[in-house]
Amino acid sequence: MRRALVTVCALLMLLTAQAVIAAGPARAATLAPVGFDAESFRKNFVAGLAGRPNAPALKVENVRVEKAEKAATFGGVDVYVVQGVLAPEEGQAQPFTLFVSADGKFYVPDIVDLAAGQSILKPARERARTADLKGFGRTVFHGSGKTDIVFVSDPFCPYCREAFAYLMGKGAFYADFKLAHFPLTSHIGADTACAIMAWAEENDAEHLADYVRFAYLELPVPHVADRSQPNLEKAWAEVAEAFLKRFPKLSALGADGAAIVKSLQNSPYAKAVAADIARASGMNINGTPIIFVGETRVEGYDVPRLDSLLK
Repeated sequence: MRRALVTVCALLMLLTAQAVIAAGPARAATLAPVGFDAESFRKNFVAGLAGRPNAPALKVENVRVEKAEKAATFGGVDVYVVQGVLAPEEGQAQPFTLFVSADGKFYVPDIVDLAAGQSILKPARERARTADLKGFGRTVFHGSGKTDIVFVSDPFCPYCREAFAYLMGKGAFYADFKLAHFPLTSHIGADTACAIMAWAEENDAEHLADYVRFAYLELPVPHVADRSQPNLEKAWAEVAEAFLKRFPKLSALGADGAAIVKSLQNSPYAKAVAADIARASGMNINGTPIIFVGETRVEGYDVPRLDSLLK
């Protein structure tokens, strides 16, 4: 269950808005619109990441372009919003959404019209966000409102816990409450808790909401003096043991916390959590909580903003 996930966003921060090494043609990953050089983009993307610290080993075919559309024109240059998957042969595949010049040479983080005070890429970014949110997260609760919520969170993040308690009181204002796992490496045992919730989704679905409430409202956060392997293993086991005491059905994974942790390693449930992390990272999420109210993204536990949206 331990992971070393390198996000596309973090890697791109190492690149500047300069042309990277131009390269010859490569096999296209998918059909691209006329005007966008997908082959050049894929080659340049790989070249720009090569040799960077912690970058996965990549070949051109590891960069899959699934969709590209013209977003804006700036200074005579067409900018495209490109969505696809970075899929190294070793490691977790990760979706990405990038704004790229038509020739495939430049990464364009944003273009702001100063007079208007807004990004000219905003409409395309919002369309891409709509696509990103489709199928993201799993439904845990049903409310009586009309707008779905996607809660991207870590059960040991104190702000996530506060936000969760707040949202439990807002059921009249949302339709489905969807949970997407994003355990932070700084919170030891959070990934264990998330993997157990992923297990419950498949194996104890009628009680999934109870597992989630327990994780966010009651589950003790283990104290870890240092990150020595014995201390880490003890913390993981403590988390699993706490779940087991509350939910005996979890004994299907093991007789005690340590056995449950062992069963979860490299399991489909740990991989489901990793997939959530990868998808969130591809949406420029690098902290918690992030709350989507419909298609509106709320950064952190922002009560005034949430109050204005959930009414």
